[in-house]
Amino acid sequence: MTTVPRPRTDLGGWLLPAARRWHAAEDTAAAVRAVLTDLATVLPASASASVTLLGTGRRPGAPAGARPATDLDAVQVRRTEGPLTAALAGTPSGSADLLRDARWPALAVVADGLDVRAATCLPLETARGVLGALSVYVTGSGPCADRALLTAAAGHAALAIDAVRRTAHLAVALESRDVIGQAKGVLMERYRVTADTAFGILVRASQDTHRKVREVAELVTETGVAPGPVVP
Repeated sequence: MTTVPRPRTDLGGWLLPAARRWHAAEDTAAAVRAVLTDLATVLPASASASVTLLGTGRRPGAPAGARPATDLDAVQVRRTEGPLTAALAGTPSGSADLLRDARWPALAVVADGLDVRAATCLPLETARGVLGALSVYVTGSGPCADRALLTAAAGHAALAIDAVRRTAHLAVALESRDVIGQAKGVLMERYRVTADTAFGILVRASQDTHRKVREVAELVTETGVAPGPVVP
């Protein structure tokens, strides 16, 4: 049976509305889901995609997406070898035939078991650094994904995920500032101290209890007192 490839995607017509949806996501996970959902509409039927983001300490998190892409990404994260590893380090990588690629013999065994033939792994990179990687795998004898489309999608996805993540961090920072401000007001009123002294009380309590200043501030706003002795 001959596999009929999908018509070539109008990159500009598809990417602009897709990128708008990605930027409008509520959080990082939602942005990743939006990217993968839109990609699924333009990839060959034999392809599956996944996104692996770098977390604390630049460690890869759990891959998100469809199988077998997530299975192959997970294997490469565990073994720290394969095209995904290169992409997470900032270098686009892939293979037109994983089963015959001498660079990753262990990955070839897994790919064979999943009937995966080709792989394309691209960094999700902004001017601030690499956030993760986009992986696309093709099973059987299906057509390979359009490299130009994937490169453009990876670039815009990285920008969207970075923007959504920074917005979320800003929201948390603003919320923390509000809570700390409220706690300072409570301490100033209760102990008749200045704003600087009240903040010093929060910092010392944070150090003494090994908790974040925000957590100490939340406790103060709930109880009305500082956790520990007050030394103006």
